[in-house]
Amino acid sequence: MRMLRWFLIFLLAFNVSAQTLRPEQMMVLLIGQSAANPTPDQDAVLARLKSLRQQPAFRQLKIGMMHFDRPAEAKFATQVLGVDSSQLPCLCLVQLDSKLKRPVKKLYAMPRITRAQLEQVEQMAQVWAQTASKQFPQAGKDRILGGQTLPLNGTLTSHNGLYTLGLQSDGNLVITRRDSRTPVWSSDTDNDGGNALTLGNDGILRLMAGDGRVVWQSQGGGVLASYYFQMQDDGNAVVYRQDAHGFSFIWATQTTIR
Repeated sequence: MRMLRWFLIFLLAFNVSAQTLRPEQMMVLLIGQSAANPTPDQDAVLARLKSLRQQPAFRQLKIGMMHFDRPAEAKFATQVLGVDSSQLPCLCLVQLDSKLKRPVKKLYAMPRITRAQLEQVEQMAQVWAQTASKQFPQAGKDRILGGQTLPLNGTLTSHNGLYTLGLQSDGNLVITRRDSRTPVWSSDTDNDGGNALTLGNDGILRLMAGDGRVVWQSQGGGVLASYYFQMQDDGNAVVYRQDAHGFSFIWATQTTIR
């Protein structure tokens, strides 16, 4: 009964906390007592996670390990993730940083997990897969997603074909209307060295130079979430964020119906 209660709490916490994150922004982290001498429970949980990742639905599932016999990892698990030695082995769902490498937040933890709970490990992965498959705009000719880059001479064209946003060879980001062939908006960054436009996982567009300088950037954003940048049919290029209530406007070129 206690195990069922933990799992029901997990389902609620997962759906509330993780629905604004994309699969690659999350990791399943197994925290154990010892790297050199893992317990049978720890080994069994890790083996089940690895076997799940061989299935097509779970190929994006990131798996990480931490151990309390490594002082730095023990300190991080305790101070950042709130996991202490009494909870080991502990299976956590964590949010990763903007570089998608380091855990920054615990979304949920399943403490003292045992071999008898392996079915719950699989159920947790199923919930992750369901979240991963939720409807979210895919990259295409009219949009890029958070973490993606529009290269020099790259373009985004509205679905109706009327508007094109392009990163020109001179480094200027420009929206052009097809029928007039005249610019309706630009970043005014010609000859400033910009050669790649990236939408960060914080919702900010950054035009980067080859030496790492930020030549231009959009306003708003700043929160790690799921974003996309779209060249719309109305001539407006917009950054959107997905949250619990759907999609919300973050920033736009404000070039609607020009």
